[in-house]
Amino acid sequence: VLDATIVRISSVLDGSNNSHDVTSTKENDVPTTPTIEHVLDATIVRTSSILDDNANNNDSQTESNNTNSSASTIPAPKKQQDKQQTYIGNPSVTPTALAHSLWKSTIIPHQDTVIDATCGNGKDCLALARMLFPDSIDDEDSSSSDIDDASSTKPQLIGIDIQSRAIHNTQRKLLSSLPSDIYYNHVALLTQSHEYLMDVPRDKSSVGLVCYNLGYLPGAPTSAPTLEQPETPSNYKDCKTQTQTTLNSITDASLLLRVGGLLSIMTYANSNVEESRVVEHFVEGLAMLTTREAGGWQGYADRIPDYD
Repeated sequence: VLDATIVRISSVLDGSNNSHDVTSTKENDVPTTPTIEHVLDATIVRTSSILDDNANNNDSQTESNNTNSSASTIPAPKKQQDKQQTYIGNPSVTPTALAHSLWKSTIIPHQDTVIDATCGNGKDCLALARMLFPDSIDDEDSSSSDIDDASSTKPQLIGIDIQSRAIHNTQRKLLSSLPSDIYYNHVALLTQSHEYLMDVPRDKSSVGLVCYNLGYLPGAPTSAPTLEQPETPSNYKDCKTQTQTTLNSITDASLLLRVGGLLSIMTYANSNVEESRVVEHFVEGLAMLTTREAGGWQGYADRIPDYD
């Protein structure tokens, strides 16, 4: 696949060079150069086609080797992918796609407790719900008893935000996708600060993920608020996460996580550069806890510069 990717990129770039050679003989023609987005999109499509071809070949071999099947039996059509991976949805390109990919590889479905410490408008909470209850989203026949029977632990999705508008938006999004009994038995939305997390989960031993999307709650000011769309104040950007409370929160989160768990933090330097720097040094310090370098993690902390 990687070799095919390299060949595909080279062919795209070579094609642009050839077009330059051809069009250079014409006075009014302007050569076109493919952007990096075009190259990446072509790479993704090419890789997907190779994987699909391999899957089709495997299916064909399986069908030909199945001597017990009846000759009159018509094979069921292969289910097409609902959504093809695109440039924006590629974890190698966008931070959000990368975060979701890491979350999915960490969360144990129907077992873990996951915490969205800045639930905002609920987009990340919904993504977490799809990972934690993969067979229950948009399935009217699913129930919380099915989940409880599958595991001795009781999974829980916790969303936290200090703004009631954020909790309302998240609740509306989850209720429209989750069966009601799963929502009311396995989801907790808390209108409070995320500063202290130690007493939040009901099962502290099963916390597989704590995630943060720092900054302010996005959304344009609302001219005519309704029940479905609460009022958004004009100064909504003034209410944003603070450095000290964020530091206290991610400290608790790092102590709550089970073995193999994940602490995921999205920062925005343009929103709060001090907070972004603190988070960066904190997570780097966590990684240095096991270093063999002279001075250890304390030496790393001593080398953190003093910012103006």
